[in-house]
Amino acid sequence: MNIDKLIGVHSEALQVRAQRTKLLASNIANSDTPNYKARDIAFADTLKDAGWHNTRATQPNQLQATMNTTHKNHMNVNSSGTAATIMYRQPNHASLDGNTVDKDAEQARFAENAVRYQASLEFIGSRIGSVIRTLRGE
Repeated sequence: MNIDKLIGVHSEALQVRAQRTKLLASNIANSDTPNYKARDIAFADTLKDAGWHNTRATQPNQLQATMNTTHKNHMNVNSSGTAATIMYRQPNHASLDGNTVDKDAEQARFAENAVRYQASLEFIGSRIGSVIRTLRGE
């Protein structure tokens, strides 16, 4: 069984969410820094660029991978890591000091990202545990 099929998009999602956690923490830490520009990751676009796309009509939130290879033994370039698309956030309101961080919004994004990161970890743990139980014959 291929590990990518076992855990699906969650392995790539963990990498992107970890990088997003660092960016959001940096935004929060610099919320009072003049001229600091808030940054974030275009999460869905990053996963699409990594080769993941929505292909199942029965489960719209289920993502599946497609690979473009010329030989069955070739590995996808993005299989070892995802290069996230980092973008500057458009501010909701103008700031006199040029800072584009909305601390409350960043904290909410940070919390949501942490919950989604944990959900992916739990999903991966559950899938691996299921395979282990199957292999043991439980």
